[in-house]
Amino acid sequence: MTSPKLVFVTALAVFALAACEKKETAAETRSDVAAAVSEGAENVAEAQRDATAAAVDARVDAVQEDANVSLEQAKATYKTTIEQCESKTGMDRDACKSAAQATLDAAQAAVDARLNALKK
Repeated sequence: MTSPKLVFVTALAVFALAACEKKETAAETRSDVAAAVSEGAENVAEAQRDATAAAVDARVDAVQEDANVSLEQAKATYKTTIEQCESKTGMDRDACKSAAQATLDAAQAAVDARLNALKK
């Protein structure tokens, strides 16, 4: 570079750096602070909404899984009871099987009620 170009580039760099050090006015600072506060509040609100939605989803999933476990326990009990009913005869056997079915039906109704409550 030639000497005049070097002086010009140096002067330009000095002016550019001086502009970076320019102090904001009080109004500009208040505006920037207000914008930062507003943006921060929006970000916090969005994060809270996301956290609430995740908690609701987790609760729904937990209730559904608990309902599935309850139903499988009832089915296992039903099968065991039906096998035990086989040791009986006549009306006793029929009553035993009817009671086992009624217990399974009640468990199914309870599970359905829990799952339907989630939909409301």
